[in-house]
This record gives sequence, structure tokens and C-alpha cells, in this order.
Amino acid sequence: MKINSKISCIVCSKELDNLEYENNDTKKVEVHPMGGLHFRAYGNYGSAIFDPMGTGEYLDIAICDLCIMKNLNGIRGTGKENLLDNVDILVDACERHG
Repeated sequence: MKINSKISCIVCSKELDNLEYENNDTKKVEVHPMGGLHFRAYGNYGSAIFDPMGTGEYLDIAICDLCIMKNLNGIRGTGKENLLDNVDILVDACERHG
């Protein structure tokens, strides 16, 4: 079943349209923010606030495309080159869709 909901950008708090798909067999819900990226964290050894250690608990976090583009200096990874190649196109699209 497809569910339309909202998820806020963790940086600017902009509400993003979110598509969730619930599978009746496993009750698994996927998060797909429109105009942003989704991250699921099950904890981290270095975190002082969230590291549940195998309990299955997690946090769903979204960041909007515009906040990503505004913070390119803080991004690492093999995909960063693609962002840099398309920065003008992506920023224009983000500002149009506000």
C-alpha cells in the first residue's frame, strides 16, 4: 500500500512530500522524500545520543536537495563529482520547486 506523508529536512525543516510503501507480509516501510535524500541510522559507535546496539531501533532522516547543494563543502563520497558537474542545474531546479 502506498502512503503519502511528509518528512522534514533535518537542516532547514522544509516539509518534503514522502512516499512510503508498506508491504503487508513484512510491514516494511520505505521512505522516499521527493526533492531530497533519505538516510536510515541504526546507531553509531561514536554517537553519545543514539547507539541502541542490535535492538532494531533506527532513525529516518531526510535532507532536501537545496540544503545538500548549499553544503557541498561538507559532503564526501564518490557521488560528489556528479553533484559538482550539475550544480547549476540542480540549484535552479531546487529554487524553482522551493
